[in-house]
Amino acid sequence: MTDIRVAVTDLVRFCHRSGDIDHRFTPSPTGAEGIAGHQHLYRQRAGSYRREYALEYVHRAGDLRLTLRGRADGYDPEQGLVEEIKTCRTDPGAIPPAVAALHLAQARLYAAIIAHEEQRTQLTVQTTWLNIDTLATAEYSENCDALSLATFLDDTLAQFSDWLQRIANLRGARDASLAQMDFPWGEFRRGQRDIAELTYKCIDQGGQLLLEAPTGIGKTAAVVFPALKALATGKHDKVAFITAKTIGRRAAEDALATCTDGGYRGTSLSLTARDTICLSPGSACHGDDCPYAQGYYDKLPAAMRAAMKRGTLRRADLEELAREHAVCPYELALDLLPWVDMVIADAHYAYSLSAMLGHAMDSGSQQWTLLVDEAHNLPGRARRMYGAALAKRQLMNAKKEVPQDLARALERCNRQMLALNSQEWDTPDFHSGAEIPAALLRSLEQLVGETAAQMAADPTFLPRHPSFMEFYFEVLQFLRVAENWGEDYRIERHRSQRSQSLTLVLNCLDPARLLGAAQERAHAVVAFSATLSPMDWSRAALGLQEDAVCSRSESPFAADQLKVTLATDLDTRYRQREATLPALASRLARWLDETPGNCIVYFPSYRYMNDALDLMPDNGSRHRWQQQPQLPEEARAELLALFEQREDVAAFCILGGIFGEGIDLPGDALRSVAVVGVGMPQVNRDTRQLQDYFEARSGAGFDYTFLYPGMQKVDQALGRVVRTLSDEGSALLLDTRYAEQRYRELLPPWWEYRVE
Repeated sequence: MTDIRVAVTDLVRFCHRSGDIDHRFTPSPTGAEGIAGHQHLYRQRAGSYRREYALEYVHRAGDLRLTLRGRADGYDPEQGLVEEIKTCRTDPGAIPPAVAALHLAQARLYAAIIAHEEQRTQLTVQTTWLNIDTLATAEYSENCDALSLATFLDDTLAQFSDWLQRIANLRGARDASLAQMDFPWGEFRRGQRDIAELTYKCIDQGGQLLLEAPTGIGKTAAVVFPALKALATGKHDKVAFITAKTIGRRAAEDALATCTDGGYRGTSLSLTARDTICLSPGSACHGDDCPYAQGYYDKLPAAMRAAMKRGTLRRADLEELAREHAVCPYELALDLLPWVDMVIADAHYAYSLSAMLGHAMDSGSQQWTLLVDEAHNLPGRARRMYGAALAKRQLMNAKKEVPQDLARALERCNRQMLALNSQEWDTPDFHSGAEIPAALLRSLEQLVGETAAQMAADPTFLPRHPSFMEFYFEVLQFLRVAENWGEDYRIERHRSQRSQSLTLVLNCLDPARLLGAAQERAHAVVAFSATLSPMDWSRAALGLQEDAVCSRSESPFAADQLKVTLATDLDTRYRQREATLPALASRLARWLDETPGNCIVYFPSYRYMNDALDLMPDNGSRHRWQQQPQLPEEARAELLALFEQREDVAAFCILGGIFGEGIDLPGDALRSVAVVGVGMPQVNRDTRQLQDYFEARSGAGFDYTFLYPGMQKVDQALGRVVRTLSDEGSALLLDTRYAEQRYRELLPPWWEYRVE
């Protein structure tokens, strides 16, 4: 028998939507405001009213077993009431009929399940819309007998039956193929089988796993293979491969392609950012303005059937399907999420404060496993995702182009910013505090409410006012961050001598708490990278549980495949750079003369690199290439092409930049690297705040802020050289600190080291 679990919300979305895309009435309050709205209504309900009432219904058809799961906002058995509560910032009495009908259908299905389970002969089905600002409500209700509810449920399931059978057939073919599929890359490399076994056990037990393994071992293959195999054995329902870089997405897509070549017959979806995949840029996401939003839900079933036939859905596939069926490719991808086996997505989709995958995992109907690629990058990325900023200049620009009522709302926000500007400052241009003023948040919430009213009246309002739209989205992020405020945050004020220069920044010092909340949504988490040492620090920084399994893989490479020289006689610290610069330039020139093949020389800053190059005359023995700030994509491709075409390239790059990791140069494409310094972040206000924060919490402020992140960059640079079992190369690390044990013990243990 084939078991399929579906959330009631997904069933409703599949069967009871029609017409255009219209996001104007999607509840705009933050999660905390939505909860507060629910609580406001709950206090008005009778004592017999049961909140968050969990439901489950099993439907059998032939060899299919469908389990529906959901949670009604409220059920009062004494009054015979089933209620769905929706919060909004518009007139609750002006909700369009199609939107109201959708949510009433959801409440009907909940009522049908309750009537079936509790043998109720009649129930009142009600949706209540609450304006979170005015507390005005509008109720849509109907009295339903058991027969009409059962008929509605049966009709919905009948409408769903064709799709359900299609999904069941796909699952059956997938499981049969996985049962027959061996590791499609041939023999496991040394250490690779251990990674695969640990991954499978983690999924089986619903745990968390942190894996450190050398670059080139084949980590992606070693985690994707067991994750797919676990689908067929029912250990989980969905796999999400999470990456922060294009090369990681390509690696996952290539791994899936290899599995497909090896007989795998599953479905996959690569998510692409809305702005990137949009086929009608500049249009509002509404049927009145965008042809791909017009009649979207009426055209969606055919588009979804065509999509699932393809199996593999990358960006080009989605765009082709979208043009063929005249539907929005971004919304199509989101509607496919509940039905595909594996999703490949940027970290934003799993970890941001508006994460789409997070919402999918919260439904509770399916068990998701997260495979987090290059996990060492996630804490830094999360600090940006969990931060926000409001610039006064941006506010004033927005104010110039909007109607008077919105201009007044913006002026209220402006007055709150002026009040902050007049308060005491730590220094003339900077202040850091622990609390967001409540009056500021109220003014921003009022602005969101006024904007919702404008959008309800005019769906094209935001695209027609681009300066305001940009500021409005910043306000939404500001409010989302404020909702998640904690002691790991600071509110900062920045200003300069320029007029209108005030900027308010919500700075997330430590994202571990919020990352941990996101990790908890998943059935299992496997986070992997070549640079996670020390692993206790990485585990905590990623928000993984204390009992998460931490494992370092053995290397498939011989230690002498990368010979690393430690030049400990050159002090590259900032205050010593001028004095040691001639010696550094001489040592690098000698390295390039003596070391054959292509080489990347990494510097901690552009200025330091330029100063060293001024003392290294170009004698023509090497083809030099130098990284410039804000490098365009074409220049990046140019360097990678040079590595493929020549064997005398000396590339001078920034440590930790786009060439410091995430590039694959096997064989003779790259034979050596040289790293100047130990990769430490610059000392500035932000890093000083971080150091003070971690010192107060752990007594290791310097290590957490400077030492560990810096050495991760060094280790990533070393990982550029040996990429395959036959590669050989060398590396030069230049700094006196490499003589110290606490730096040396953070270097990868897989290679041969020699102190010069």
